[in-house]
Amino acid sequence: MKRTRRHIAVLLAAVLTLGLTACGESGGGGSGSPATDPPAEENGTAAQINPEEFQKNCHQTDEVSFLQTEEGYFFSYSSLYFIDPETQKAAEVCAKPDCDHTDDAVCNARIHADYLLKGGDRIFYVGYDHDPKEVRSVKLDATGRETVQELKFNEFSNSQSSRDEAIYHRGYLYYISDDILYRVKLGGEKDTAEILWSPADAGSTQSHGNLVDFNPNAIRYSLWADGDTLYFMANVQTADGTYQDVLFQCGLDGSEVRQVWVTPDADEVGEWETTGVSVSQWYITDGYLYFYLSGNDLWRTELSTGKTEKLADTHEKTQYGSAVFSDDIMCLLNDEPVNDYAERAFELGSHRRSNGDTIFVYSMDGTFRQEIPLQKLFEELGDVAYIDLLLCDDTDVYFAATTMTFSTQPGMSVGNKDAVMLCRANFETGEAYAMYRLN
Repeated sequence: MKRTRRHIAVLLAAVLTLGLTACGESGGGGSGSPATDPPAEENGTAAQINPEEFQKNCHQTDEVSFLQTEEGYFFSYSSLYFIDPETQKAAEVCAKPDCDHTDDAVCNARIHADYLLKGGDRIFYVGYDHDPKEVRSVKLDATGRETVQELKFNEFSNSQSSRDEAIYHRGYLYYISDDILYRVKLGGEKDTAEILWSPADAGSTQSHGNLVDFNPNAIRYSLWADGDTLYFMANVQTADGTYQDVLFQCGLDGSEVRQVWVTPDADEVGEWETTGVSVSQWYITDGYLYFYLSGNDLWRTELSTGKTEKLADTHEKTQYGSAVFSDDIMCLLNDEPVNDYAERAFELGSHRRSNGDTIFVYSMDGTFRQEIPLQKLFEELGDVAYIDLLLCDDTDVYFAATTMTFSTQPGMSVGNKDAVMLCRANFETGEAYAMYRLN
């Protein structure tokens, strides 16, 4: 990997060395949890990162916030972590010897963050442990914490379902509060935030189709940016009373808002329930919307024309499942066969979730590339209750594996979370292994 800030890389290496020494080697975290050793090959993240552009592949999960830099991946899961691209080891970004990374007042890494982004030699993030929400920043070693700006959120909102979300693109933070879309310059004053769109604007929105009810209890927003275009996906009630995901696009200044896509009906994509459901996962790049319908297949829509085409038949591999995308790769996690799941649910308690055991990898044109089995990893970790796909790039897919212990007593189905392990599967070797314990 190219290093443009060698002194930062050296500092991060020192942080990792201390962190891994204090917390145990990969997968240990001081917990003694089993983990395989990483393969000997060295793979890195993309060397050229434009910090002003929205990082698409890092914005696909609510569980973990990722940030791709020229030094490697940073990510947030109650603490700030760093993945070294050469060793593929992960650790909390904290250089304090013997720190157990549990005390917010002591550990540098303990930042409660959503939406990581990088500016210069600092990491910016939206803190979720403060009301009203703030943008904060730290140095790359997690020291020097500062408050950058306060975001304008509706403190008197009665909406119980509005999804507060923020993204960064070309100098601006775009965020949702009380179902209203705002933008503000990074570092700008709260009162300078501009309203770009709200449900009240639906009547004037071009091509808004048959959308009749923007009930706050029916709206879920997800934000996206692609070049000169801003997108927001909302789950709304339509004229026939059903709820569907609807994609809107506009200019980066909120101009020319229009509807460009809606969840397909069954007669368009085959077997697919459209009532009260959302698209399992979606990704926008170069004017195309790529999406996976759980229990269906992988598709894409050309947003300028509305033309939709199937990229890959995946319903034969999985009845449900989940997916993550990059600009080059699509990764699909299957579910367990229904019979196996029913049997294990009976043994472990009815709250045990269905869980995949194989990752299928596709090129963006739908060409099948490979499958990566996870059974060996499961044997080493113990009883894996479920997998959360986090992100993929051109060499790897990262995911979280949660192990749980379930009561087997009659009438009991309560599961206790044992561990959450950050894991990696490499496309070149086809191997999957646990990197670090996150709890």
